[in-house]
Amino acid sequence: MSTQDRLAYLVQQVLHGNATPLELQELSDLVAEDMTGATAQQVEILLRNILPAATDAYDEARWDQVAGSILAADHPAGITAPPAKIIPLHHRTRLVAAVVAGLLVVGGGYWLLRKPASKPVAMAPVTAVQDVAPGGNRAMLTLADGTQVPLDSTGGSTLPRQGNTQVVSPGAGQLTYRQTGNNNAPAPFNTLRTPRGGQFQVTLPDGTQVWLNAASTLQYPVAFTGTERRVTLQGEAYFEVAGNANHPFHVNVLTGADSMDVAVLGTHFNIMAYEDEPEVRTTLLEGAVRVSSHDNNKQLHPGQGALLDKTAGHLTIEEVNTEEATAWKNGYLQLAGNDIQSAMRLISRWYDVDVVYKAPVLAHFRGIIPRNVPVSQVLKMMELTGEVHFEIKGKQLIVSP
Repeated sequence: MSTQDRLAYLVQQVLHGNATPLELQELSDLVAEDMTGATAQQVEILLRNILPAATDAYDEARWDQVAGSILAADHPAGITAPPAKIIPLHHRTRLVAAVVAGLLVVGGGYWLLRKPASKPVAMAPVTAVQDVAPGGNRAMLTLADGTQVPLDSTGGSTLPRQGNTQVVSPGAGQLTYRQTGNNNAPAPFNTLRTPRGGQFQVTLPDGTQVWLNAASTLQYPVAFTGTERRVTLQGEAYFEVAGNANHPFHVNVLTGADSMDVAVLGTHFNIMAYEDEPEVRTTLLEGAVRVSSHDNNKQLHPGQGALLDKTAGHLTIEEVNTEEATAWKNGYLQLAGNDIQSAMRLISRWYDVDVVYKAPVLAHFRGIIPRNVPVSQVLKMMELTGEVHFEIKGKQLIVSP
């Protein structure tokens, strides 16, 4: 059987949902061997013949199903693939063939990009003097007396006791506060700070769990002794708050020169409040929260987000994709329609690189990428748009059209 015939058979198997794991892997391997050449062109021709209306009627749900089955055979060991999406960036006029080809050769990313060209996208290689490893579990804990304790991925350690609270690091990237007695006196505060390229998880004295993203700071008491539980956040964190109706939980969110209050009883939510971002986003997954900024008060329900424009001070509510907002916590970089500047801010924080623009770039991106791959692989995926080029020089990332 010729390669073209074999491709035709494999594509048909995928489209009809009959492909075996071995056939999916074979299709992955065939396409990966020749991303921009004859193989990708043959796949595109096959899809045009099989689905002649595909260029006119884009069926996102159908292509999601097809891409998901292909991707399931090609994700990195130890990582569970999220739902795959084929998403048009400009026009819904390009078939998935070259997209699948580019997706499968970039070393474990789940990336589907579409642009108006009818031919496969040529991917220029990322120019790299050296690669940059992804971030990991590291943070700095500052105790009430000013003592600084570096934290990393080792875990298994016990930290200095503070009053009636024992602090332990039970596992990789984790910190736990265990209150062992009652004390109504005001409790001292600790500060957990992650650097660029760091993340950490902390369990507060009441059992509330907090996941702290890169370049973020969380300040909290070593024991909750008053009528309310209050912490302060700058950066991004995901909260799973322990329910206690008699002691409401508050997050004081620092938004630069201002602040915002998020009040909850028991709920799961994400707050993104980086100083270099133009907006503060609060996304609710479970329960209910009230977001307040000056005279603006908004009640959130699951699946909703509160968006605070830091310049205008406007606070609005919108329906959101909660999986996109919490992708970072689950181990993924989520580019949900990001322009180049917001995408590079995200990459800069996680990979601890400095971004330099040689010239203006107007590219937009949409996709999901594992956070455990080197930065070069992320950049290769972004270069599939044909609208941007990257060069790595040490810890500097140079961006050009």
